[in-house]
Amino acid sequence: MKKNDLTDLTFIIPIRIDSDERLENLNLVIELIKNNFDTKIIVLEADKNERVNSQLIDKKIFIEDYNPVFHHTKYRNYMTIQVTSPFIAIWDTDILIPPYQILKAVNLIRKHKTSFVIPYDGKVYKVDPVLKRLYSKNKILDCIIHNLKKMPLMYGHFSVGGAFIVNKIEYCKVGMENEKFYGWGPEDAERVKRWEILGYNVKKVDGPLFHLHHPRKENSWFGSEEIELINKFEFIRICKMKKDELIFEIQSWNNK
Repeated sequence: MKKNDLTDLTFIIPIRIDSDERLENLNLVIELIKNNFDTKIIVLEADKNERVNSQLIDKKIFIEDYNPVFHHTKYRNYMTIQVTSPFIAIWDTDILIPPYQILKAVNLIRKHKTSFVIPYDGKVYKVDPVLKRLYSKNKILDCIIHNLKKMPLMYGHFSVGGAFIVNKIEYCKVGMENEKFYGWGPEDAERVKRWEILGYNVKKVDGPLFHLHHPRKENSWFGSEEIELINKFEFIRICKMKKDELIFEIQSWNNK
């Protein structure tokens, strides 16, 4: 089967393997991408010990990290600097998106229709262990798609997390990720709001995102009540800013 040409794009996936299911999900995500696209994948693993070992990864980064909280935003920024392609797909570990949606999202950026695309319509469907096991055996995404009506939505109809695709130059210009968000939190919503305040047109692509089952451990929830409050206050602080204030804020991130 001829693969779609995404050589102008790099997928980056930061990860901490907190369960066997999480590692299995990563491998399923990588296989779907590599089976359908001629592209590059970079994985960054930050943990006490190294567990990720896939022959399909183009570049693997391991950072020894004993912090119990996985600092997603910091590691996404670190990985972005490593990317040499003009476009970046920033992916979570546990998500599958139909390849035609990914290609449509990339083409929107290629044609200068936008610099930031969320490659699904806001609906995140929860793939249970049984359906995940079926997919892991046959690797046919239709077996999940055909069960769409049986799967619950994880976050309603307006999710903006899990995956996004950007023009690298514009992504850097708007500050990349806000590293004040520490651990699991509302950084996905803040990211969209920040782009909108700065005058960008954020687009979505029709179609679903599928979230593969895994145990919900410490890095799938707020690390503590204190961290939760800090992250929420940061989200509110950014949302209240005017364009000029936000530009000044981003300059302070770049100068740190």
